[in-house]
Amino acid sequence: MKRALGLALLAALPACGAGETGGEIVSFSAYASGLPGVAGTAELETGAGFHVSLTKASLHIGAVYLRLGQTNPGSANASCVGDTTYGLEIPGSVDVDVLSAAPQPFSFPGAATTDLDQSGEIWLVDGDINRVASTAVIVSVAGTAAKDGATHAFAATMTIGQNRLVAPANPAAPGTNPICKQRIVAPIPVSLQPSVGGHLLLQIDPAAWFADVDFATLLPSDDGSTLVIPDTGSGSGPDVAAGRAFFAGVTGASADTYRFSWIAP
Repeated sequence: MKRALGLALLAALPACGAGETGGEIVSFSAYASGLPGVAGTAELETGAGFHVSLTKASLHIGAVYLRLGQTNPGSANASCVGDTTYGLEIPGSVDVDVLSAAPQPFSFPGAATTDLDQSGEIWLVDGDINRVASTAVIVSVAGTAAKDGATHAFAATMTIGQNRLVAPANPAAPGTNPICKQRIVAPIPVSLQPSVGGHLLLQIDPAAWFADVDFATLLPSDDGSTLVIPDTGSGSGPDVAAGRAFFAGVTGASADTYRFSWIAP
């Protein structure tokens, strides 16, 4: 697993020469939050012309890794592990209330070298990154979307399991689109250098999640109380297109959406 690979690399770093990583190893606490000033709600303007009022937005993160280089290890056809060196890892999870500016701790501390990290990955997973079957809720949102005098109450939950599998272009190579590719947000641009005594903060801006969602195409829930962003990437209906747009927004590797910073003591 990639997580085990990261641990092995960090464990081996003290033996590396100054021309390789050169940094000392530091342990640190890690936190995630919404943007500064957010307090229970958020007002967003989308590229599709909707004014979104969020009243709920949560994100489950399974792990975080920062790399010393800028390449994407998930680019290999049949693997999400590439030839790269991780300078920082947080092998623990956090359920982030994105509508709270309060720092929310990861379940495990992180480890890093004091070298410069230049790109990152966020793992949107609960459990084994390679296990296809999963009903774990990764994202949960609710609010209203208004445009041209019409206001739509909406809700969504996102899972990343069988519903997100991408069929291989070549049936003779069934492993070319593993589920792990759908669960790793990467490469996120980063310029971050850990130091002794500091901690990592990941701030999340949900605006891009909804940038291309056409709320007017959504269908009502079973009880008719809200419209629903569908939790699937399959199908051809206009509401399914909105579901794909939402998934693309959440998994887009943008430094505006996912903002890493190192807080020195």
